[in-house]
Amino acid sequence: MARSHPYNFTHVLLPQLAWRRPGSVRRELSDPYLARELLLYVWEKAAEGLAPAEKVVAKGLRMSWHEVAGRATALFHLPLPQATMEAYYSALVYEGDDDPEADDVRPRYFTLEATLGLSSAAGTPTMVGEWSGEVHRHLGRGPAGGQPETHLAFLETLALVLGPLPDKGEPYMRVVRS
Repeated sequence: MARSHPYNFTHVLLPQLAWRRPGSVRRELSDPYLARELLLYVWEKAAEGLAPAEKVVAKGLRMSWHEVAGRATALFHLPLPQATMEAYYSALVYEGDDDPEADDVRPRYFTLEATLGLSSAAGTPTMVGEWSGEVHRHLGRGPAGGQPETHLAFLETLALVLGPLPDKGEPYMRVVRS
């Protein structure tokens, strides 16, 4: 069972904040100093009301920017999970780059979560999930967790999930009849 502190941060507060104020949060995450302050603030908020023994140190909590399948992606490196449903990483994927200040386009939110299974030298079992409002979808097995390159494998998995950006001059999908 997931610990309340990391679960609240990853599965509740961070996505809600990003969806409530997409443009503002994206702008704050683009500034390294503001990003660090925002992450620590949300981490502390996630622990409000918890007993001191239930609070988790923010060791390893940081953020980095990447381009995934042509989309700006904020990757959150989280404290190491200790139970299922706790995440190694989460990611905010911004679909549109036309106006990064726009507050009308919500980013997509993905997680790489620890799951049940036997750990091996290759790593621990994971699952890729996507939150959309109150709905959490499992997208399938993820890359082995706890390895030095797990974050890169997670980003590669996201690229496969997202697919290429539609070319503005071509339809996104063509209907072909045989």
